[in-house]
Amino acid sequence: MHSLRNVLTAMASGVVVMSLLAFVALSGMSASLAWTQSGGYGNGPSICQTATPGAGSAQPSTFGATPTPGGTAPTCIAPSGIGAQVVAWARAMADALYINPACGGRISSPDCYYTWYKATATGYPPAAPTFPQAVIEYGQQVCPGCSAWANGTYQCVSFVRGAYSQVYPMRLTANAFDLWALYARQPGWMEIPEAAAPAGQRGIPLPGDVMVFKDASIGHVAIVMSVALPTATTKGAITFSNANSVSPYTTMPVFPDFTVDTTSWPGYTVWGYIRPAGGAKTQEHTLPPIG
Repeated sequence: MHSLRNVLTAMASGVVVMSLLAFVALSGMSASLAWTQSGGYGNGPSICQTATPGAGSAQPSTFGATPTPGGTAPTCIAPSGIGAQVVAWARAMADALYINPACGGRISSPDCYYTWYKATATGYPPAAPTFPQAVIEYGQQVCPGCSAWANGTYQCVSFVRGAYSQVYPMRLTANAFDLWALYARQPGWMEIPEAAAPAGQRGIPLPGDVMVFKDASIGHVAIVMSVALPTATTKGAITFSNANSVSPYTTMPVFPDFTVDTTSWPGYTVWGYIRPAGGAKTQEHTLPPIG
């Protein structure tokens, strides 16, 4: 009887240990998933090391370089001065986006995407911040009466131009994918290819970059919010914000060759990134509050 009690005690202890191990593993998985779903802004564990541009063996603007950050965790790339301001404006804009209440919370093309924003002096959505008034006024200035800038039909190009409007305005405009060709030789701008170039000529995206998607139609553009670089053996992650999309924020995996896994967006390819060239100067504007 005493021996049997010892055996049962040992078995029970083993069950407790195994349960604790399973709980720890599941907690880690849940936290990692929370980090991905929240765009990588720290709701989960510290799964990547913060690095300033140029940390490790690769310069963020260097094509064809393979980053070799220390350790095994993905490396989070810090934005430049302009990039940090663009991210702040993009976040203030994205947090105020919503879909038409008539859609009943269901995402569908073409009228039930995130094309609405909470305007000043309106109460809906109740918990959302208001869309930056300075960006609204900029849209009215550059394109008076245009539906692409209007509440309810706000477009992806308007979103990226709006995010840059108070920092380093994008003077030229076009349909989404056409921005790639338009800014290819524009003074003060540079392009970082992904699918647009072979593996040896791809570069590292930075927060604040304009992310250009190609598809069978006019494409799509967004603002890069955060970048966790891949290693030679593990995927990284890129989070972007946008309008006229299925969500104001989306996170996608990044392969070791720097291409983005767009499986969740069938038919789309990340063509590359557009950013201000080195030495570009920002405008003096008050940054929006970051909630």
